[in-house]
Amino acid sequence: MTMSKYAPAYLATLTAAVVAVALAVFIANAVVDPLWYFGGNKVGTVNYAFNERLSKTNLFLSKKDRYDCVIFGDSRVTLLPENKIEGYKCFNFAFSAGKAAEAVAYARYLRANGFHPKLVIMGVPGAAFRERIGGTDIPQFIREEEAPKPPYLAYLSIDALSMSLQTLFGKSPLDRVYDREFICHVAPGAPPYDPAKPIRDLFAGRFVAKDRVSFYDEMRAIFPEAVLAGYVPPISAWAINAYGEKGWLDEYVKVLHLASTKFDRFVDYGVPSAMTIDRSNTYDGTHYSEAANTIIAGNLLSGGSDGALDLKEMDAAQVRGAYARRLAFYEARLESASGR
Repeated sequence: MTMSKYAPAYLATLTAAVVAVALAVFIANAVVDPLWYFGGNKVGTVNYAFNERLSKTNLFLSKKDRYDCVIFGDSRVTLLPENKIEGYKCFNFAFSAGKAAEAVAYARYLRANGFHPKLVIMGVPGAAFRERIGGTDIPQFIREEEAPKPPYLAYLSIDALSMSLQTLFGKSPLDRVYDREFICHVAPGAPPYDPAKPIRDLFAGRFVAKDRVSFYDEMRAIFPEAVLAGYVPPISAWAINAYGEKGWLDEYVKVLHLASTKFDRFVDYGVPSAMTIDRSNTYDGTHYSEAANTIIAGNLLSGGSDGALDLKEMDAAQVRGAYARRLAFYEARLESASGR
């Protein structure tokens, strides 16, 4: 009798406590905003990238009408400052391990959401044409052209709360972070680049998957009204030298030149140059500094500079010759820094 008398009050108190906890979790997550639904972190100066494929979609959809340009690529391209592409309002949609097939899927999604860019920029690393590359990770909502999970569901979870706490008190899950304006930076404490230590996946496979250039045809079909600009992100001159010693440099150059034919503009910043021979410009040989990427953003649309090659103005033999001359020019520095 006594238990039944107090049961309603007990249930009401329990319900109120659950609602209060849920509300507190939601508010905490909404304020820190680890998945970028509401414009990012309101209590700190950085935004961590826990799930760029989702968070960048949330960020883009929240202000898509301000953009007339989109950038696609992998983690190397995330460091390209979107605000330095003159004449355009760009959104950098690059994400970790991004592949051309994923860029095409996201492009279809953006088109379905009414986005019609004037400019599309794609990072095209040689690694995109290795005989074996990892699989794609395209969220179901992108495949089905639906809205992402709403924030009131995403931010009622303990998983999201752990992301918020890590943002406030922990380290970045990646070696890159985003500022309040969502410009990507190298995370503090990145180690110095040591050319004697081979870069990750240096010899993961030959550059023979020429058929993948068809993804760039698909991109043009999705955004036929846009200027399609591609570029090879910088890569350590020691890596290029290693490809030459392995006997892979001819195929590497040829497949990049083939890719260039699919673009209106195409600049190769991976050729050995003052940028890629300078170890202070990178922490791992493939992810380059903010200063280097600012240079790229500033001259990509004008054909490049700082030692880059405009592949739209060269045939494959000329490009291969340029690589050979650059490697010969830097031979002494390549040998001394590699510990030979």
